[in-house]
Amino acid sequence: MEPGPLRARLALMMFGQYLILGAWAVPLASYLLEQPSSGGLGFTPGQTSWIYSTTAIAALLTPLIMGLLADRLFATQKLLGFLNILGAGLLFLTARYCSQQQTAIREAVDPAVEIQRTFTLLMVFMFANSMVLILTLSLCNVTGFRNLREPKKSYGLIRLYGTVAWIIINMSIDFLGEPMSAQPLYVAAIASMVVGLYSFTLPHTPPSRLGKGIGEAIGLPALKMFHRPSFRILIICALCMSAIQQFYGVYANPYLRDLGAFKPMALQTMAQASEVVCLIFFPVVLIRYGFKVTLGIGILGWIIRNLLFATGWLPLIGVVGLPLQGMCFAFFFLVANVYVDRHAPLHLRASAQGIMTFAAAGIGTLLGNYLSGEVLESCVSNGAIDWAWFWLVPAAGASVVFVFFVMFFQDDHHVVPANTKSDTPLSTVASA
Repeated sequence: MEPGPLRARLALMMFGQYLILGAWAVPLASYLLEQPSSGGLGFTPGQTSWIYSTTAIAALLTPLIMGLLADRLFATQKLLGFLNILGAGLLFLTARYCSQQQTAIREAVDPAVEIQRTFTLLMVFMFANSMVLILTLSLCNVTGFRNLREPKKSYGLIRLYGTVAWIIINMSIDFLGEPMSAQPLYVAAIASMVVGLYSFTLPHTPPSRLGKGIGEAIGLPALKMFHRPSFRILIICALCMSAIQQFYGVYANPYLRDLGAFKPMALQTMAQASEVVCLIFFPVVLIRYGFKVTLGIGILGWIIRNLLFATGWLPLIGVVGLPLQGMCFAFFFLVANVYVDRHAPLHLRASAQGIMTFAAAGIGTLLGNYLSGEVLESCVSNGAIDWAWFWLVPAAGASVVFVFFVMFFQDDHHVVPANTKSDTPLSTVASA
């Protein structure tokens, strides 16, 4: 086990990195959708989904950059510091632009034209922010795994501090700040600057210089794993579930506001609290029941969660629906990454994780952002949203994936104990 001070330094790194993301990821959709007269920007659901899609587009592109920067050219802690400081500047410019345009839209002769102009430039700002975001989250994983002697034992607890940061920043902004404004972006900018300066104090992590080509960096050698039926099924399910996840990730906060929830950002942290518990206990469930049952529980949770959201009954959503989100994330996405790590040949583990990330965080998220926006547009009538029908769509989608998964996925390997040696980190999908 590594010395306590090292684990503390890495935990603080993870805390800061997810605090940056957590500050704006939850409230931004509500701010974009709200009318300018009420403090928002007046975007349509489709425009809002495209803003969130910038992270998915970045996830498709960053593997090309990561292989070059972190593996060949620069020490990871220096790259992490530089990118976070750059991100602080981008987030500040984004926040200032949003504040200015909120006033400009409200005073414009033709607000629709001004909203379209605002959307176009905000897409550029958010894409630049997303490139920095995906790179820094990946670099945190690299820093952690390269400095931990036994990452399988200690990385999970270090990553847990990212979830804790998400809870703290969302509750702080909701109770002490003003979520329906550009303020969360300003908070993220300040946090990014602090994390950037702190990153330079992290343990020296030189580039590996293992001679990996671009093809290996983006996971091409793992394509041969598609010869295995269970791997194909898992990738398809991960892509679909990532798309279904975006219905919640983008629109849960506006939905809770429409229901009249008190401090909806703080209420949503119920999902992260559940995630903390599931991150601690999922290895026990996995060893006891195996991959197929554990993954199936995760998918089933999405069906139940979306059906509960469709009821519109806030007490049930708060007590059961939101905590189910944490279970869904841990029991499906995290276990899916464990499956890839345990079943891929040793020399293909990094490449196989690249395929998983490309499919889920890239294609699946991009597809989900588009579909969720289109579905929400179709549920708007006379300015009101029929949220029940909106949530029934991802419930139906998750049901189809569940049947497909149960019918075709074969759990033909035993679960390997958690201390089995591996040279590959478990990539994770950030929950929101």
